[in-house]
Amino acid sequence: MAAAKISRNEKVRLKGKQKKSGFDRWRLVVSGISSMTGAEKTFLLEFYLLNPILSPDEPVLGFKNRLSNDGKDLQFILAGSDGAKNSSSQEFVVPSFLMIRAGILTDRTIINSYYPCADVDYVSKGVIISLDKEKHKECVLGENYTKGVVSVTDKDLIDHPEYMCNTGSVAWNLRIEKKRPVRKGYKSKSLNWYVPSGCVEFTGLIRYNNEDYTVNPKTSFGFYDKNWGGDFANPFLHLNSSFISSEITGSMLSQTSFCVQGEYDGSFFLFVVYNGKVFEFSQSRLKRSRVICSCQESPEAEEGQRLHWNVSAENSSMVVDIDIFCNTSEMFLRDYESPEGERKVMRVLGGSTGYGKICIYKKQKKALELIEQAEIKKCLCEYGNIEYGAR
Repeated sequence: MAAAKISRNEKVRLKGKQKKSGFDRWRLVVSGISSMTGAEKTFLLEFYLLNPILSPDEPVLGFKNRLSNDGKDLQFILAGSDGAKNSSSQEFVVPSFLMIRAGILTDRTIINSYYPCADVDYVSKGVIISLDKEKHKECVLGENYTKGVVSVTDKDLIDHPEYMCNTGSVAWNLRIEKKRPVRKGYKSKSLNWYVPSGCVEFTGLIRYNNEDYTVNPKTSFGFYDKNWGGDFANPFLHLNSSFISSEITGSMLSQTSFCVQGEYDGSFFLFVVYNGKVFEFSQSRLKRSRVICSCQESPEAEEGQRLHWNVSAENSSMVVDIDIFCNTSEMFLRDYESPEGERKVMRVLGGSTGYGKICIYKKQKKALELIEQAEIKKCLCEYGNIEYGAR
């Protein structure tokens, strides 16, 4: 069977100087149900290519992360403080590697494996990015599938604390079905964001520490996006969910999802897929479009400390309001080394148990007509800032 054509933006996009000072990241989020207990977990799968031509023959990592996930770290993230400055001094290097990450968001766990860039294949037909399977366990992201395995033992982490992760193993074999293309995203010379599909369905199996999780299309609640460029959006905000149920009809809204991300040049970008139709919002005076977002600590409730995301967007024909909360006890920190090196990282506080509401209005002359009010659950919620280590 002929290989499917892969979108240009899904492929490795680092060119020129970004090959030695740039990153390319593919991210997939998917839910699976335990075949043993029936429990549901949300998994994060990432392929992160960094400065590929600097050290092609061996992976080079920047520094060891000694910070803990406590209330002080939360303040660092929200304020964008240089929280790592008080950690022990270490040698400054510029990193170069492919990192394949499996995160179990509902368990606040990440497992990172690192590989030399010379062992990365991104030119074979039907392949977006993969490892040389003669040298490594097979890990591949293709146009409509992904499979792989990552594992870190106790000894691995003792020998390499710079891996900045937990111990354990995750193996996966998934089919990817993209339902609704998103046209815009964000594009610039220094930073880009691309969403291959507004609604994604996964099918297959994930094995986490010897327990199998079945992934079904209707309950996978999938998401897939890609970022590349010279450095990160800062500050960084991201929300997405496809677990949305109408408060008007009481039914689940299939082929419905939303995603907001930024800041890009001080602006945010939002798309909403409603009953299979894609609506996109970005900052544009000519099209009378705008997206306003905020993330702040919310007063403690019965659930404990929470973060609150508020999104308001409009264009010439529609208005969308989104309110999301996520308990900080269900979130955790993960780091991405910057292409710049020298202990510069993007620290992201994230979780997959956000909940809230979305309201969609249609403009009718000078009035607004409510066309949907819905409950959101299982929302991926993220907020991040760049931090610099001691210099």
